[in-house]
Amino acid sequence: MKEIILKNKDLQIGILPEIGASLSFLRYKEQDILRPTDKNIPDLDANNTSMFLMLPFCGRIRGGSFVYWGITRKMKKNQVGVADPIHGDGWKSTWEIVEQSDISATLKMSHDKENGFPFSYDAEVVYKLDETQLSVSLKITNNAILPMPCGMGIHPFFVKTKDMELEFPTKMVWTHESDPIFDRPYPTPEAWQFSKKKPLKTAVFDTCFSGFDGTAKLIYPENKYTVCMKSDQQFGHIVLYTPKGKNFVCLEPCTNASNAFNLAANGVIGTGIKSIGKDQSVCGHITLSIQE
Repeated sequence: MKEIILKNKDLQIGILPEIGASLSFLRYKEQDILRPTDKNIPDLDANNTSMFLMLPFCGRIRGGSFVYWGITRKMKKNQVGVADPIHGDGWKSTWEIVEQSDISATLKMSHDKENGFPFSYDAEVVYKLDETQLSVSLKITNNAILPMPCGMGIHPFFVKTKDMELEFPTKMVWTHESDPIFDRPYPTPEAWQFSKKKPLKTAVFDTCFSGFDGTAKLIYPENKYTVCMKSDQQFGHIVLYTPKGKNFVCLEPCTNASNAFNLAANGVIGTGIKSIGKDQSVCGHITLSIQE
């Protein structure tokens, strides 16, 4: 299994081209910021890594089908233990390294509509280190004739500590996995508000929010640093995933809500779906910086 290492004075990352161009680790001054990948796991996949890419959609496609331009499109489920197709093809694909230096790497993949997402496209990711900042630039290009719907995001597994705090603004809840409401958003309950920093403690979430302004903080008082996330304005959704008993916290900026294709087909507005024609692209940029 090939691993690319990028590093500067303070930051170091590992990239796994054969496992979705996922990150195997992110370290700041030898401190793990993301959950390090256990490479001894049998049948290692992107879900076991430190961070994977979500494209050309984030979240689920409920029921494995959606309607676009009046045509029903179908997808098979793509993750063991998950009933619906989830997070697209990027994390399940092998990526090609097209450019690399000590502090940056560019990887690309091409997808054919006959296997997975029912549209053909090209994708690119650029990882770059700059002092105490990691930048992730994503690009999806429609290489077919018909328009295609799409979205993108990242799925980082941040190290979880008992006194860590979160801060990120939201306005609406789109999905909460223990909540039967999946067909419309509703205002974020006060108990789920993180517009002002507060401890996460043992709270359990698998929740997609909207009204995200692209800025978030993960504060580690005991380690005396803060991870600051900034993303383009188009990343108007964010998912908080904190399963019970796990050693990670996922805070995932996304362009689209979970099940966005079906919601949009049913007339729900604000799902965040992008529609691009032949040879058109959609791009996104996200940074993670560490501040002491």
